Amino acid sequence: MLEVQQFNHVSVVGLQGELSRRNVHVLDEVLSSLAKCDQRNVVLNMADLEHIDYRLVKRIAERIIEFQCDGGDLKMAAASGYIKSILQAMGLDGVIYPSLAEALLSFVGGSVPDGDPL
Repeated sequence: MLEVQQFNHVSVVGLQGELSRRNVHVLDEVLSSLAKCDQRNVVLNMADLEHIDYRLVKRIAERIIEFQCDGGDLKMAAASGYIKSILQAMGLDGVIYPSLAEALLSFVGGSVPDGDPL
């Protein structure tokens, strides 16, 4: 369901397949573990995510706020149009970076051309 990689000071959590109420605890555990290890800059790479249960969008929004309140950030990247539509329909008003590289650059202050706001 997911894979975690490190790029300098940013953790990338690669989501794969389906994110549902049955398996969201795995994502929660990974994000909690990263926060406990002071890894507070995280990108959710949604390139291989095929479906997300719409009821989980609020949970992701809450996690974004938690990371921001702790001095980091939780960003999303490479979501398909289908996934973006679900996030937007459920009120997640944020930015989904078109690519993982652009999301990573945003942590170092690099300019991101043509960012893709929801």
